[in-house]
Amino acid sequence: MDTIETEPWYLRLLKFVPLLTALVSVAGFLWGIQVYRNAQNDNRAASEKRTEVENRTREREFMTPWLESQRKTYEEALDAAATASTSSDPKLRAAANDLFWQLYYGRMILVETTTVSGAMKSMGNCLGAKATCSEQQIHDALLRLGTAMAESMAATAKLTYEQFAANQFHY
Repeated sequence: MDTIETEPWYLRLLKFVPLLTALVSVAGFLWGIQVYRNAQNDNRAASEKRTEVENRTREREFMTPWLESQRKTYEEALDAAATASTSSDPKLRAAANDLFWQLYYGRMILVETTTVSGAMKSMGNCLGAKATCSEQQIHDALLRLGTAMAESMAATAKLTYEQFAANQFHY
């Protein structure tokens, strides 16, 4: 009988070392690519978030003068409406009434939202030349105007310019 000489087991394993080395190298390369892709995706997401925050900040900075103008115009219109509807001095009442209508047809158009526009119209119906509102109706209209203005300012402070423009009354 011929004896076939067999290799020791460790020599058979040694034949696979180059293959295992190649597989480990390929796996390490693929893992490196995956880590790189994940890092790129994370960087892209962080950059997009940073850009979004910067855009919101710019939008707020752009809206700040607009909001201040809105607040001043609302204050002036509300004061004029209050004086025109409550003053006992006829000259002061007439001057306030004139100011109310100047604002109504002027600056108010630039800053009023739809709810304020409706409240201004109701107030104007009570202050107009042909007004037939009772004292209680005038006071109610004045209070609704103040409430509409306060709610409008609070809502407008959270809006972007595009949202604000969409919420304005269009004549």
